[in-house]
Amino acid sequence: MMLEISPEMTFGVLSPAFKGCEGYYALQEYAKNGCNFFINGLCELHGTGYEPLECRYCHHLRKGLGQKCHADIEKNWRMPAGQALVKYWFKTYLAAKQQNRINTANTVLAERPKE
Repeated sequence: MMLEISPEMTFGVLSPAFKGCEGYYALQEYAKNGCNFFINGLCELHGTGYEPLECRYCHHLRKGLGQKCHADIEKNWRMPAGQALVKYWFKTYLAAKQQNRINTANTVLAERPKE
């Protein structure tokens, strides 16, 4: 997943990550890589019940209604429950990143030759 920030910087949306941008902010330079769940022309999540709403509704069930569909989903992300989910993800992401730094430092220290 990645965090997309609205152009006006007023709310965030969690979405499937671009390949190479997993667990981070959406960065435009990764957009060309496509979705990290899209492999060999197929979505790994299709039919699992875990398809992201935007993919399920805007790209499959409501074809041709792109902008309206995106606007409807955006309303949900602007709601308190949507923003609480973004905050939870962000805190979890920061905690995981900090733990990775600690693990890396411990590994480097453990591998360092003893004098």
